[in-house]
Amino acid sequence: MKKQGSFTVSFVSTLYWILFAVGLYFGYMNVLPYKSAVEALTTGGISILTFLQNIPIIGVLFGLLSLGINWILGFLLWAALQTIQLFPIVLRRDKRFMRAIITAADSHNKYQIRDTDDPTLKMLKRWYNNFPVLTISRARFAALFAYAIDFCVCIIVYPPVNGNFNRLWFILTTGQISKINWNNIVLLLLTIFVVELIVRLLFWLNQVKYYLMFAKQEA
Repeated sequence: MKKQGSFTVSFVSTLYWILFAVGLYFGYMNVLPYKSAVEALTTGGISILTFLQNIPIIGVLFGLLSLGINWILGFLLWAALQTIQLFPIVLRRDKRFMRAIITAADSHNKYQIRDTDDPTLKMLKRWYNNFPVLTISRARFAALFAYAIDFCVCIIVYPPVNGNFNRLWFILTTGQISKINWNNIVLLLLTIFVVELIVRLLFWLNQVKYYLMFAKQEA
């Protein structure tokens, strides 16, 4: 029985690290749209770097900079948005933090909002009454905003159809599904959601491993 439990723990651990490696790969792939976006935004700056590359010795340094700057800026932009998107998930997985929020919300005194209250006073009362859960609600709002930016960047890099939004709307309304670039649709969805999905699976596998180890100790 102990051997079977050890095998299960090893299997879950192996699956965890395989999924972690897959997450790193998709993380790398997801930086590509932001690298392309940075390239589009810094075309003028890159042309200056190209001119500077013709200078002896110094040109080598600027050449290396021109190769890496788009990746660095693209990664930083992607990492910032990805962190904001994952922040609510990480908070909800912290039991001590969630316990503190729930305890504070249950013991929090709330003001009654009256019809005769000044609008500003009503706003202050609502804010105070919701104060214990503001951290979670604000994190969720920020995540939605980050997803909106993510979608705008990715739909430019991976357009569903050739052309602008009006052409996309025309194709959808006329039922010309064959003209949709389904490869870009898949890349768009993967870029936006795959890292979050993998992080959720990693949290789940880590929880499974924890309870397996706990059961092994009790056996």
